[in-house]
Amino acid sequence: MIPKWEQLSDALNRVMAAGGQPKGEVQRDICRAISEGAVRILGKLGIQILRRSTAWDTALESDAFQIPTTIEPDDFDWENSRPLKPWLVKRGAFAVPGHWELESIKLDRADVTNALCVAENSAAPTQLAKKVAAHRSQPTRKRAEDIIKELYPEGVPDPTMLPNALLCRHVGEKLKSAALPGVSDDTILRAAGRRRK
Repeated sequence: MIPKWEQLSDALNRVMAAGGQPKGEVQRDICRAISEGAVRILGKLGIQILRRSTAWDTALESDAFQIPTTIEPDDFDWENSRPLKPWLVKRGAFAVPGHWELESIKLDRADVTNALCVAENSAAPTQLAKKVAAHRSQPTRKRAEDIIKELYPEGVPDPTMLPNALLCRHVGEKLKSAALPGVSDDTILRAAGRRRK
């Protein structure tokens, strides 16, 4: 029986074999699919940062975490299948919420197949895979500028009316809803003309 969950490295190898893309591109696509919620995860808790609590036998699914909106390949230890930085466990999702170091994460195998592998008996990639490919080479700054123009066709409101944090959140949410790769707050502020180039 094929297991429901698979390690990061196993997902990486499967997607590379399915599409023949370079390792770095596939890693970025996997990161994007996780951050956008297209691929569910199972995270095994390690140590809670503030309280130093441990929960070695506890594994939580995606909904329990506030998964980072932007994940880069360097944010993971691919060999040991875990994030290098702590992830936030939401209040109410577990007895001890807060930032946790994760022992490991596993990916939903079916989600990986559906989101990133070539569809079975078809040479055409899935919708998400097409979208990922279309935007893979689009410069980050340009992506942020396009979203800002779409959100604020009359121009970005003054910082007193729209603080930086709110602007970044609006742009980040719009990118996510459009299934586009996330961009850093710094890039958003540069694209909005609120920070020097």
